[in-house]
Amino acid sequence: MASAKSGLKIKIETRKHEAKVASTKQTKGGEFVWSQDRCTGCVKCARRCPVDAIVIARQKVITKRVGIAPCSQACPAGVDVSRYVRLIGEGKFPEAVAVIREKIPFPSVCGYVCLHPCEAECQRNQLDEHILIRVLKRFAAEHDTGLWKQNLKAAPPTGKRVAVVGSGPAGLAAAYYLARLGHSVTVFEAMPEPGGKMLSSIPGYELPKEILKAEIKEIENLGVDIRTNTKVDSVESLFEQGYQAVLLAVGINQGVKLPIPGADLDGVLAGTSFLEDVSQGKEVKLGKRVVVLGGGGVAFDCARTALRLGASDVHMFGQEHQGDREAEPWEVDQALEEGVVIHPWLTFVRVVSDEGYIKGVESLKIRSFGFDSQGRVQYDTIAGTEHILPADTVIAALGRGNTIQITPDALAVREGIFAGGDAVNEARSVIESIAAARWTAIAIDKYLGGSGDIEETLAPPVQEEAVTPLREAKGGWPPKVPTVLRYEQQKGSVAEVELSLKEKEAIKEAKRCLRCDLTYMVDEFEVDTAVCTYCGRCVDACLWDALMSGYGYEKAAKERAERVEAIEGENRVYNRVLTLLVLAVVVIILAIVAVKLFSG
Repeated sequence: MASAKSGLKIKIETRKHEAKVASTKQTKGGEFVWSQDRCTGCVKCARRCPVDAIVIARQKVITKRVGIAPCSQACPAGVDVSRYVRLIGEGKFPEAVAVIREKIPFPSVCGYVCLHPCEAECQRNQLDEHILIRVLKRFAAEHDTGLWKQNLKAAPPTGKRVAVVGSGPAGLAAAYYLARLGHSVTVFEAMPEPGGKMLSSIPGYELPKEILKAEIKEIENLGVDIRTNTKVDSVESLFEQGYQAVLLAVGINQGVKLPIPGADLDGVLAGTSFLEDVSQGKEVKLGKRVVVLGGGGVAFDCARTALRLGASDVHMFGQEHQGDREAEPWEVDQALEEGVVIHPWLTFVRVVSDEGYIKGVESLKIRSFGFDSQGRVQYDTIAGTEHILPADTVIAALGRGNTIQITPDALAVREGIFAGGDAVNEARSVIESIAAARWTAIAIDKYLGGSGDIEETLAPPVQEEAVTPLREAKGGWPPKVPTVLRYEQQKGSVAEVELSLKEKEAIKEAKRCLRCDLTYMVDEFEVDTAVCTYCGRCVDACLWDALMSGYGYEKAAKERAERVEAIEGENRVYNRVLTLLVLAVVVIILAIVAVKLFSG
């Protein structure tokens, strides 16, 4: 980089759209750093420059680059977030759903329960608040007309048969993609209904069953055969039935056994089994006082479900703070609002009983904890802090147990047998399970002799050149947060149900998008340092952090601040002198008036 004193131009040239200098880190001594990967060619920085020190040469044709949109980069399944949000803003709701379905077969489900990592990376956060991406996905799915089906292209039958064991999000998504590739796919589910953790682990008020059933029905309509109440005891038997490949997407239903005395007492329940029984409508007997052991998402679901079943007191033991890394902040907040009592930094020692009946759980405070060389957790407890928390029922939600070991390159257990979803990665979100299913489907198709190409174009073609990158951020209003309906299910138990946005609200919210995926390709970027005053307006103007200032600007900013302080100091002295002069004149005038009055 040239220095400001040299009077030379900082010139960054590109060849074939690859910048010679495209660092995104500030370098001490450099005047400016420009990132072509972030730059959209909006020339906003040049327009804001008061001395015309910036010159940008760009192409006239607009290019769509999904890779530069932080929201799409953050999505595990790679959904083109910017495009479907833009379509919602244009009132094209079915088209938006088609864009979503190009990457995931569960747009409605994700609209309800996706953990939306895209929102944390939304560039709008730098201005006010992120776009409500998940809420908009739900809105679009509720206004779908099935337009996406018009561009479905049936692949010719391959004659290959694939068995999928488990009908959770990973199993069903993989079955969908394999069926789209022309394979005959059968899904085996041991439970009475398909859905896996989407059905059993997510409460119905968060994900209505009819929403889940409707999306599973769409997968069946595309040719996937789902057989419920069918337990697979032997993988080999599936090969004997003529299946050429098997996908194990069974999840991990067996929780970690409670490793303390009293774990086998009646009234000690496994968290995952407890949630499954409740979801299937089975009668589950709980005492009035329930203690949940664990701090992850399943533990919080168990605690809140226990309240809804009539428990008067629900307490949780967590090893860390209020909720570990598997629990979302909103899960913790809702549990606290509903009346769950959380005890952080405690470990449990034993389940206390009297004549076979549970009386409570003995705990110890933790000073610290970590893991040994074998991966086993080790606690440093504080002596003398033993405490018994009364309980009638204990629910253990400590983890998921062992996972299936696979080869990282092929996702295979052995030849012809593949695994995906929670069975491999332990507990994961729905969107992460769908992303895993995409990779697994690719691996299975390649094993069966296919290309592994699962990409689909379901949305109608759009002339992206009709939409330009933003010059100014629009919609400075805060996002329209969906209305939440609160109602009492049981005494002392309050549930929250999120309502959808109205059409005008959704369109208004979608128009807040900054269109980070659209760009003019920049061929040349120049800053004339002989003219530049280092005012920083160009840096502040860029919404995408494509231009950053170096030491020259920092030095100039400091000098300006010193000059401003000096001027303000001079002004203060001047104002004081002027005030004294005015006071002196007033005193003289008053004195003259007084003399005339007394002399007269």
